[in-house]
Amino acid sequence: MVRLAVAFLTVSTAVLAPQGALALWPNPTSMTTGSQYLKLSKSISIEFDGRAPSDLQQAIERTKAQLKNDNMERLIVGRGGADAPKLGGAKELKKLTLSLTGSSASDKSRTPTSIFQNTIVKAEEREESYSLTIPADGTTATLTANNTLGLFRGLTTFSQLFYTAGATVYTYNAPIAIKDKAAFPHRGLLLDTARNYYPKADVLRTIDAMSWTKLNVLHWHIVDSQSFPLEVARYPELAKTGAYDPSSIYKISDIKEIVKYAGERGVDILLEIDTPGHTAVVSKSHPEFIACNEKVPWTKYANEPPAGQLRLASKDVITFTSQLFASVLENLPGKYFSTGGDEINANCYTDCGGGGWVGANPNGNSWCDPYKT
Repeated sequence: MVRLAVAFLTVSTAVLAPQGALALWPNPTSMTTGSQYLKLSKSISIEFDGRAPSDLQQAIERTKAQLKNDNMERLIVGRGGADAPKLGGAKELKKLTLSLTGSSASDKSRTPTSIFQNTIVKAEEREESYSLTIPADGTTATLTANNTLGLFRGLTTFSQLFYTAGATVYTYNAPIAIKDKAAFPHRGLLLDTARNYYPKADVLRTIDAMSWTKLNVLHWHIVDSQSFPLEVARYPELAKTGAYDPSSIYKISDIKEIVKYAGERGVDILLEIDTPGHTAVVSKSHPEFIACNEKVPWTKYANEPPAGQLRLASKDVITFTSQLFASVLENLPGKYFSTGGDEINANCYTDCGGGGWVGANPNGNSWCDPYKT
């Protein structure tokens, strides 16, 4: 408990500035600040030094809109009103320049790799570092990074350094110098839409929140025993019979939109289709593929109701599963996909009742033995 208390105190004090709480999350790798007030120009210019890919240009426009409309006031007594008297003589920041460093900066006539493409790489290859400098005298602020994903992370940080007092957007701790890089290559959030369906707008809103806190992987547990809300081109019957209702289905076009939306905001989609367990819902369209389908008591045959697992001894089931994965993967450009594999209940395969245990018929093809070929 003592170590927990010390750890909590360390984290808590790290996000507190001497004059109040910072809105910056998470803490950058290193940051130095001053104590001067700096206003943001109402016509702030944010420019990329080169040919910006479309998703970086869109990120720039969103950043300007965020700064203008966020209306975030400081967490101090009096909120933004307490700072208003100190803003009259403050300098004004009119421009932030974005530029690439290293090999990415060699040819400014070429459009660099997009935020999306830099996001969907392998975790160990994902580069998100950046450097941000904001002078106190109103001269141009600079944001540099090795690629556009790093620039996107820096834009997020830049937007979180400013507050609102009336019609004025400002920071109170200029000059600011930040160097930041990812402490962990995988920073994920798991969203389960099988037990509880969330409309597409809610998924997109979740991705927005992830990007603001620099989380970079959405582990989307999209189907399970309770429902199958995913439209699959090869097997459309799975969603038609397995979704809670016709309005609770993610169309193929929805998946493509969500993957694109996420990648442009530095979030990689890791889709999970859990197998061979957690597949009872498949029986709604293909009962021949599921062992111990909705068998009771469910506590004996599954970790949660309803019971049901893929019949792995069946060649038809192997073909079905392979084609299911292949069809889904056509819409997932990233490097990661989860096939689940957890909570297999042996009773579902070994306690066959009328199905016939393989031990009594060693030359047969009983589905009771998941490993029999």
